[in-house]
Amino acid sequence: MAMECEAEISQFVTDTWSSLLGMEASPTDKPFTPNGKDNTLAGCVQITGEWQGTITLYASREIGKMVASAVYGLDEIEVSEQQIQDVIGEITNTLAGNIKSLFPPPCSLSLPSVTVTDYNLHQTESQTLTSVNFNCEGLAFLVVMLQDNAK
Repeated sequence: MAMECEAEISQFVTDTWSSLLGMEASPTDKPFTPNGKDNTLAGCVQITGEWQGTITLYASREIGKMVASAVYGLDEIEVSEQQIQDVIGEITNTLAGNIKSLFPPPCSLSLPSVTVTDYNLHQTESQTLTSVNFNCEGLAFLVVMLQDNAK
């Protein structure tokens, strides 16, 4: 089952940013561009079952600090690397759970993983179904939905 889900992903992201972070995020035509290999985080959650694929959230450390600061109630300078990665993982997990609801059961989520990346993660035997760019307070991030072709 191939679905693009761009409208649904846009709604899930804007709802998640608003409810969890108290911030406004909106889709944008401006593409996410990483600012160096060590500055890009990727949160990934795999969906397995009736539909199989991966949801990836790409974000800069700057947006990671901003959202972790909001979650932990700290100044951005006080936020640790672990807190940044935890928040990126939790947001990715929340988005993947919402996206999972679009597919027939049974489907399960993996635990979220977060890595520092050069932004071009490659997953064998998968294809990009949807890629949506977002802006939050002048900072860009990207949500990508990959479908596993091996099933």
